[in-house]
Amino acid sequence: MVEMGRKAKPIALHLLEGKKHLTKAEIEQRLAGEQQFAIGTDKIKPPKWLDKVAQKEFKRIVKEMEQTGILTNIDVDMLALYCDAYSQYIQCCEVIRQEGLMVEYTNKAAETNKVPHPLLSKKKQLFEQMKAIASEFGFTPSARARIAIPKQEKKEETKFDRLFGNV
Repeated sequence: MVEMGRKAKPIALHLLEGKKHLTKAEIEQRLAGEQQFAIGTDKIKPPKWLDKVAQKEFKRIVKEMEQTGILTNIDVDMLALYCDAYSQYIQCCEVIRQEGLMVEYTNKAAETNKVPHPLLSKKKQLFEQMKAIASEFGFTPSARARIAIPKQEKKEETKFDRLFGNV
């Protein structure tokens, strides 16, 4: 079995996290490489195939994420999939609320039993899909914490620091 490495992070994120193991030349090279793949943000609009609930959620997220500068044109489809799952999740919740958590089921022997609503498994599947996409976009507190800027602790300057600086 082949182990996969960590997901690549943009160089700006490495620098924000305080990762300083790269030389200035390596940082400049990474920045130049990333700029080659710079993607526009002028086409971030909900696709027409989304229903009204999903379109509304799409617009809400885009508005909330605007200030981060994270979303680009290439993210539209993945965001649309998140919003579509969100809309279906809401629909499942409404049907389950109306019909109840348990429904009657008649088996082949004509016996009627109470069983968990079949949409409960669909609801769980949609939740897992939304959770995975939400993590990629930084929609959860833990996802944002992974990319948050670490606070630099100020330490008192020692005699060694005063004499030799940053050696």
